[in-house]
Amino acid sequence: LLSFYALSNGETTLTFGQITYTSLKDFSFVDYGTRKTFKTLIRLYRTRAYANRQIVLNFTTGIVEANTNRYGAFYVKSEASAISGRLERVALKSGDDVRIVEGLYARAIDAPKGDTIVVSDIDDTLVHSFINDRLMQFRTLMFTSMEKRKAVVDMQALLMHFVSMGAVPVYLSNSEQNLYPLIYRFLKHNSFPEGPLFLKHLRRLRDVLLNVKMPPRNTHKVMMLAELFEMFPNRKFILMGDNTQSDVAIYLSAAEKYGDNIRYIIIRRVLKRRSGEKRIAEAARKLAERGVGFYYADEFPKTF
Repeated sequence: LLSFYALSNGETTLTFGQITYTSLKDFSFVDYGTRKTFKTLIRLYRTRAYANRQIVLNFTTGIVEANTNRYGAFYVKSEASAISGRLERVALKSGDDVRIVEGLYARAIDAPKGDTIVVSDIDDTLVHSFINDRLMQFRTLMFTSMEKRKAVVDMQALLMHFVSMGAVPVYLSNSEQNLYPLIYRFLKHNSFPEGPLFLKHLRRLRDVLLNVKMPPRNTHKVMMLAELFEMFPNRKFILMGDNTQSDVAIYLSAAEKYGDNIRYIIIRRVLKRRSGEKRIAEAARKLAERGVGFYYADEFPKTF
């Protein structure tokens, strides 16, 4: 079980995760040197998906039956009253156990109580990933140990402030499931608050090397944002991202449909782009009319 989370709104519980074949034993990324970091990531990109199979997730009380998709991921909703406690066992249809990695994910069902949910991107929003420079991005990802990866300090402080005020964190990234152990350890090492980590589908090594992107880049984030808005219709949302990819367009599109549920849209300006500044200013004006705060800057205060 490479990744896992169970999220509940009190009526429905969303259970999701990733199952792969791998002989890799150590997923800690703690005290790795450059060579071990590289070798472990290569092996994670060479894992094989446990695709299109039935599994059973056993909780302290109740079970969830799920089917993995072509990427080995499962994503299933059930009545909150049907399961409780924590994940105790995952079994294949054959009855064999799936290995659960201790300390790699929260196994208890999370039922957040706060009235505000902070949805944050990760790459170049919370961690310096250099998405706009492919060579630098590759070197940073594959050869930099987890402890030496640098958090984006002002965005980290802002997220921590919102959480200290009672907000619930959710992490939404276009990074692939192969990187889940590294991302999870980075967030934990840097004392980011624990929350659901929604990542894109598992990718093969050759797809990464050839920069093959499928399905379309924005699909994952758009779908998961819609899922969160529908699952928590009475909560207010804060959306945090950056301008290296498509966060601006995705969040503005979400505001058109769910504007009444959005409190702030916060975009870290990593790239100094003049193009689109007029559109950004117009978007900020329209959002302000709906009571949505829109912030687009190089750095941010700890609070607003």
